[in-house]
Amino acid sequence: MKKNLNTFIKVYVSFILLSVVSYSCCPEQIFQIQSFESLKLLELNSHSSQDSAIMLTDEFFLYAEFSDTKIASTNIHLDIITSAYATSCDNDTFLNQLNQESLIIRLDKDFIYDGNTITANSNLVEIAEIDTNIDFFYDTISVNFLNEFLEKSQFENQEYTFTLSIETTDDLQFEKRITTTIDL
Repeated sequence: MKKNLNTFIKVYVSFILLSVVSYSCCPEQIFQIQSFESLKLLELNSHSSQDSAIMLTDEFFLYAEFSDTKIASTNIHLDIITSAYATSCDNDTFLNQLNQESLIIRLDKDFIYDGNTITANSNLVEIAEIDTNIDFFYDTISVNFLNEFLEKSQFENQEYTFTLSIETTDDLQFEKRITTTIDL
């Protein structure tokens, strides 16, 4: 009986140690934004994306995607007490991020907003209905042009070029343009 108990304890302790070691050896993921991959215009109701000239007739969003480099490195932790409480690995390191304060969105032509002329190349982020509808993620930006903004805006039925520029926290600068016809 005592031999069975000793065997059971050895097996049980072996499983605990194996668990602690496996959770303490999580790989560290290192990310760094490298380039501006794409800029797209998507209508909210149709979900058809285009990278070239399209006609916008309803609510839409401007979607910017950045490419990043992911490097996996081994990160062995020898602190057994904290590793024993681990339930998953969360060792992500971000070498840079998008600097939200540096975001600039411009149109190449004038348009009317709320009775005032917004001149070409003005920063659209300064308009409250746009600023409150910007979603930042690590490597993407989504700018929603919703009805609150569109109902107050008057665009001529012509081509407009959107320019999105932004910097990263390590001073990389990115800029892309996309041209579309706006017919609201």
